[in-house]
Amino acid sequence: MLVMAVLLMAGTTFLTISSTESQIALNQRAAAQAFLLAEAAIHKAIVQLNANSAYTGEAGTTLSGGTFTVDVQPTTAGCTSTSARILNATALVSVAGGQAQALVQATADRVSYPYRWAAFAAVPNLVVLDGRIEKELWLEDYSSVDSFDSTLGSYSTTTNKGAAGNIGANGDITLDNNAQVSGSVRAGDALHKGSGVTITGSQTDSLSPSSTSPGEPFPSVTPSTAPTTGLTVTSGTYTLAAGTYYYTTMTFSDGTSLATSGGIVTIYVTGAVSIGGNVTLGGHPDTQLRIIAKSDGSSTEFTSFTAGNNFTFYGSLYGKNTNINIGTDSRIYGSMVGRTVHLDDRGAIHYDQAMSNQEICHGGKFNIRRGSWREVIAN
Repeated sequence: MLVMAVLLMAGTTFLTISSTESQIALNQRAAAQAFLLAEAAIHKAIVQLNANSAYTGEAGTTLSGGTFTVDVQPTTAGCTSTSARILNATALVSVAGGQAQALVQATADRVSYPYRWAAFAAVPNLVVLDGRIEKELWLEDYSSVDSFDSTLGSYSTTTNKGAAGNIGANGDITLDNNAQVSGSVRAGDALHKGSGVTITGSQTDSLSPSSTSPGEPFPSVTPSTAPTTGLTVTSGTYTLAAGTYYYTTMTFSDGTSLATSGGIVTIYVTGAVSIGGNVTLGGHPDTQLRIIAKSDGSSTEFTSFTAGNNFTFYGSLYGKNTNINIGTDSRIYGSMVGRTVHLDDRGAIHYDQAMSNQEICHGGKFNIRRGSWREVIAN
């Protein structure tokens, strides 16, 4: 009888443990299901917002064995208070003894982060211009690319120099003799290298790209205000206070400069930009100048950004439909994204890593803003 009592007690204990373990497993499955349901609710809200920007959410929607509620609120984060939204999704899944609940919050915005490159040529491969084939991204003899972080101070070869100077193109990349890239190189078509070329990072190319290859996407950007006049600087230093400016063209004569004061200066230019020799645009301690050249229209509606020798630029230049041509012995502290990018002999691009999260607002679709996820799971 004693042995039977012990065995009965052991059996009861094992049954209890087994039942508890089964319940734990069910709770974990329900919690995972609830979290996935909340994520699905966020993505459904994105679809709804893109169909109707007045969408404010929904409650008690049934999906995949549970229910979810989405609350959509405006926020001043991102581009503007009218374009960004805070999405709060709550999902419930029934489980024995209660419910599994998951809360997910995300920020949806109409922004893009194009400055992840020291230089990038957005045009597809093999573009014919005036009977000749353009070179999409072209670094001439003894040119160089590396990186720095403006939040740590000015560029320095000893204390503030890095190897994140990544360059790319949706078409060809040509690196002439003795060009140096402290970073990775990604060509959508062919990578051409002269003698003495040094690349510290990875090298990728596609010698037979498909016409349907997605490549690196870049948003089209149209100024919210149509410019009516150009900016011409013939002497001295022209200073712009923090704000947004709209110009049809920009012209800087030899030896002139553009300075910024009091914060970020954003300049939209719809036409050609002509910069003379020995011109400086922007300045340290950090890159406060953003130039958005022509970035809308069809691929045949392009313009140009041309700078002479000894050009110095502190900031970001974005021109999806702009051919960028930089003269000999120039120095770029920031990032350049264009239709094509050409850096002449002995030029240098020092990619500013502080620009990796710099936004461009455009009237495109809502997307999840990077780094905005927060999750709480409760049983």
